[in-house]
Amino acid sequence: MSKLLRANFTRLWKSRIFWIGILYTFGIGFLASTTPYRESLEIEGYHPHFDNYLFTNSLFMPIVCAVFIGLFIGTEYSNGTIRNKIIVGHTRSAVYFSNLIVSIVAILIMHLTNFVTIVLLGGTLVGNREMPIAYLIILGLISIVTLIALCSFFLLISMLIKSKSTASVAAIIISFVFLLVAMSIASSLAQPEYWDAYHLSFTDESGEVIEESVERQKNPHYITGIKREIYEFLNDFLPGSQMLQLANQEIDVSKSGVKLSAYSLLIAVSATACGVFFFRRKNLN
Repeated sequence: MSKLLRANFTRLWKSRIFWIGILYTFGIGFLASTTPYRESLEIEGYHPHFDNYLFTNSLFMPIVCAVFIGLFIGTEYSNGTIRNKIIVGHTRSAVYFSNLIVSIVAILIMHLTNFVTIVLLGGTLVGNREMPIAYLIILGLISIVTLIALCSFFLLISMLIKSKSTASVAAIIISFVFLLVAMSIASSLAQPEYWDAYHLSFTDESGEVIEESVERQKNPHYITGIKREIYEFLNDFLPGSQMLQLANQEIDVSKSGVKLSAYSLLIAVSATACGVFFFRRKNLN
């Protein structure tokens, strides 16, 4: 196992896709830090808080995970590295777990790059912090566990599909589906139960004053009952939905923090167990 890890990390430091991921997450952090600073210079009386942008990168991390793991692991298949590791005596479980560990470490380094960039650059340029340190630390821990779940899921795909291009495309498509589903669920749950009453008064082209009044009414798109409970469960359970909540900093850590992390750990353990089970039975010839 230690030899596999050393080989994987040696390849990681030389991996072009890894360093591209580092540059990408640094770029997102740079934009998240400099944009509010420029706005504060242009808008009088506007005082942004840099900590509001600390988790903006979370929205894109499912795609980053899919691209990196699909290409990094897929290269091992295309080069015959995985088969060679097994031929020289390494167990399939050891190969799987070594790939999982290096994938998680790589993604967390990318995520940390973004976080540190915003803390250092945003904290220097903007200098205003709004949220308690404890809250930000808990959000950071939730993001780490969610990323572990994403890595476990995308590694499952990449280790079971030999073709690097097929595995990468499949992972990327799924990552976009995660985000689209997350946005759809969040949009549905955000619908108000009632439309507020309002009164309009305006003058038309002929000079006649026209008044319109609408009473408070039920929103037909508001979700209720079991359907709402299912949507709320999916919003907390799916990794893409968790990352969207992190990006918007909408998580009530006192009520949902432990639950979200428990769901992510369940996904990570289940995906890893399935991956090891099927990889041990996979024909690598």
